[in-house]
Amino acid sequence: MTPSELTIFATNYKYNEKAPIAYSYYDKACQRNISVSLVKIMDLGKGRIGGITNQFLCWGATYTYFEMTRGNLESIRAFVAIRAGRSTQYTNWGPVANPGDDLTQDQLISVAKTMTANTK
Repeated sequence: MTPSELTIFATNYKYNEKAPIAYSYYDKACQRNISVSLVKIMDLGKGRIGGITNQFLCWGATYTYFEMTRGNLESIRAFVAIRAGRSTQYTNWGPVANPGDDLTQDQLISVAKTMTANTK
């Protein structure tokens, strides 16, 4: 998935309160707990699955696209992330330099487990 494809998805994404939570954490800047939900899962074929998370912060949302080999939680990688916000700094969509760099190994594994648990 490219940044453009993820932007199109995020633009058309409709909030779903039933989306499974991949992980949660406390954000100091927003001064609240943030729940990161898994909002899309894709079967990519050849034993690979993809997923998109929605992380809604106080300034806006970040959508991150992940891929992994089915059954291998350690293989998860973040490929692209885009941001949409309410402040001038984030009025334009654009790729994050190194998606997933701010995620801990535990958070990545939690996303992988959520993707696996919600794939049919």
